[in-house]
Amino acid sequence: MSELNDLTLKVSSRKEVGRQACKKLRAAGVIPVVYYGKDINKPYSVEERDFRKLMRNSAGSAALFRLQSADGEDELALIKELQRHPLTDSILHIDFIQVTRGQELQTKIPVVIVGEAVGVKTSGGILEASMNEVEIRCRPSALPSSVELDVSDLDLGDNLQVSDLPQIEGVSYPSEPTQVLVACVGSASGRAAAEDEEEISEEEGAEESTEENEGETGGSEESEG
Repeated sequence: MSELNDLTLKVSSRKEVGRQACKKLRAAGVIPVVYYGKDINKPYSVEERDFRKLMRNSAGSAALFRLQSADGEDELALIKELQRHPLTDSILHIDFIQVTRGQELQTKIPVVIVGEAVGVKTSGGILEASMNEVEIRCRPSALPSSVELDVSDLDLGDNLQVSDLPQIEGVSYPSEPTQVLVACVGSASGRAAAEDEEEISEEEGAEESTEENEGETGGSEESEG
């Protein structure tokens, strides 16, 4: 985890809220921010340039931030939601959620796949990741930036689940232990062949069904004659 000192973000209190006020802030290169928790809800603003610089040196949304305001407030926070403009990628708004020192927090961190699966290397398999993030619970001081999942021993048809994640001191995984994170499945060519066989069998089955129906129809016509 990055040191907290590296993730200090200067925030400014803002009195004006609402769409027009936020629009003015963005035009000046400032991001409207809300910091909230069980008993607090504070409107802040941050310089977009400063925030982007900080994000480049952090673990992204899993990073623990220290919000410092001009009046001496020093608060820990996680990004709860970050809104971006769909075309320009500019940051429109950030929701920070309060983190209490000494108390456990629950958040998601990235799952980083390492190694080359034996099923990919020797059998032409394909890795399919079902989850790119995993839920964790820990104290703020133990928050990891990510967790590595070694897939080297993963053979064709095998998968790795939440229960296969490495143990990290002070960190637990509240998700269902049997939840699949990554699987080694058949190759694209193998899938195509299987789909072709399935189509052929379906066609043959349809033909047999048609012949049977025709035979039954013919019999009934003869009996009527």
